[in-house]
Amino acid sequence: MRNPGGYAIWTYPDGKNVEQDSFTCAHCNQVVFIKPQADLGGFCIKCMKNVCGPCADLGVCHPFEKKVEAMEKGKTWEQIFKEVKNG
Repeated sequence: MRNPGGYAIWTYPDGKNVEQDSFTCAHCNQVVFIKPQADLGGFCIKCMKNVCGPCADLGVCHPFEKKVEAMEKGKTWEQIFKEVKNG
C-alpha cells in the first residue's frame, strides 16, 4: 500500500514481533490492518479516502465525519444508517 497512514508493532511474550501497516476507514472509523497479498478493502472516489471492505461493499460515500455531524444535530444511529443505506 502506497500511503497506509498507520503502523503497528505487536510484541509477544516469547519475544516475537509482528509489524503491519494500517489505515483508518473514512466511512466507519475502523482501523484496518493490512496483510501482505490480501484484499485491502476499497477506495472511495467521491471522498478520495481508503475504506474497509464492508463500507466498500455498500457502494455509497458517507464519511464518518458526516455521521458525527448528524449525531450532533440530534439524529439517532437508526436514522443515520437509513440515510447511508438509501445513498
